[in-house]
Amino acid sequence: MIATFPHLGTMAIFCKGIAVACGFEYLVPPESTRRTLELGCRNSGDGLCLPYRMILGNFIEALERGADTIVMLGSGPPCRLGLYDLVMKTTLADLGYRYRWLTIPGGWRFEDLRRLEREGRRLRHEVRFRQLARLPYALKVGWQKMVACENIERAAQRIRPRELTRGATEDAFRRALALVDAAEDLPDIAKAAEAALALMERVPVDTELRPLRVAIVGELYTVMDHRINCGVERILGELGVEVSRGNWFSVHISRNTGLNRALRERREEILQASYQYLGYNVGAECNVSVGETILAAREGLDGVVHILPFSCMPESVASAILVRVSRDYDIPVLTLHLDENTSPVRLTTQLEAFTDTLLWRRRK
Repeated sequence: MIATFPHLGTMAIFCKGIAVACGFEYLVPPESTRRTLELGCRNSGDGLCLPYRMILGNFIEALERGADTIVMLGSGPPCRLGLYDLVMKTTLADLGYRYRWLTIPGGWRFEDLRRLEREGRRLRHEVRFRQLARLPYALKVGWQKMVACENIERAAQRIRPRELTRGATEDAFRRALALVDAAEDLPDIAKAAEAALALMERVPVDTELRPLRVAIVGELYTVMDHRINCGVERILGELGVEVSRGNWFSVHISRNTGLNRALRERREEILQASYQYLGYNVGAECNVSVGETILAAREGLDGVVHILPFSCMPESVASAILVRVSRDYDIPVLTLHLDENTSPVRLTTQLEAFTDTLLWRRRK
């Protein structure tokens, strides 16, 4: 068994950590490129969203290199992520690939757990008992790597707009992630996480600078993955904007499992704010995008960037409502629709113009 998984932010780092700790063979898909997206577009219908196409391209490139087991995240309606497996399985089979599929549930629904048990049954003859026995420890390794990566990302969000040398934060960021990626056990991960944050803090900064503050909201995949959004966080940071976002792996896991009371209360606050414009929880990130924009206005942020893939139904609803939220709460909102034709140059120009608008409002 050679397992593979899609690229999504820093997910490859902690998925690889779990596989290594368990003793499973794995194959990280090649870094997502234009070819990855072209493979996904060529083998998918016109109405399917950008995340679907990029993930499909990841899987095709991984299967080309010898992977035979696909591990995929699950989700509930109305987001189509929960139906990706049904379409992707048919597409990959039609392309002639032979593989096994394992869906990790997005929650505790009985039908999702039942499907996990059914899919896992096909892999039992290839998994040794000692590998399964190490799974709890491996999950802890993955969790610690996830938290370490997120702390590095948060540090980069804070440091990048204040850096004295353009690109210094990005260079330190990549080296910090490499330290966490190389760590193998829990003590090593703790040391690597500490060394990574120290590396980030050594970036020379202007301590007197008071940068603009912008929240990034929207569909999870396009917000979290810099390969799809053309590096929106990096562009804004280098324009002198400190960004923040609510989409993090640890937040979604803790929230969906109900294990973190503070995160449950924060989500309830976000949903309650959104109910001014939405009478119920639409699902996916729709209410969250609306609620986080309202809270950003209340907390005094300078603006909001809303990112969504073209044809995403929940976020299209949020996009229409955010026009009114922007007017009612007097907070600028820039909506970015992304698809396979998105130009990084155009995206940079939009962000530059948006930043200029925020600076003008602050001076005024």
